[in-house]
Amino acid sequence: MNLKPVLFNILILSVNLSFVRAETVDPAFEALLKQQVDINEGVQIQQIMSVEFDGRLPGVEQAVLWTIMGSTYWRNQLSILAHQPGHLKLLATIPVVGMASGFRPVMSDGTLQVETKIGGPNDPLCCPTQAKVLYFSYQTGQLSAVMPTTE
Repeated sequence: MNLKPVLFNILILSVNLSFVRAETVDPAFEALLKQQVDINEGVQIQQIMSVEFDGRLPGVEQAVLWTIMGSTYWRNQLSILAHQPGHLKLLATIPVVGMASGFRPVMSDGTLQVETKIGGPNDPLCCPTQAKVLYFSYQTGQLSAVMPTTE
């Protein structure tokens, strides 16, 4: 029995289960993100949260947790989008390590918190169990991973 198809199906199932919290998404969001991936890759938006990083920007900014879906792989991403008059604009994107499960509230200093699960020492590739919170900062078109600060 070949275990590769079985493990791949388990991986896809666990990725799909992580999207249970996904909300109905404006097709314009998905179309903008699809411009960031190869033609053979898909986009799965997991969660969108309104944020305000730059009061000088017109419109509303959105933090978007999404996944690039390939034929045998997936990669989580965090993007900041702005609703500007007449269109959406991608401001920044950064990879997110692990299996992202959602946002926590934005910290008072504007730091985004993303809940993920990463693989533990005995976890199979499909099923990470170690909860971890990642922290990201957005400033002037740049998203960066940062160390947590105390609230």
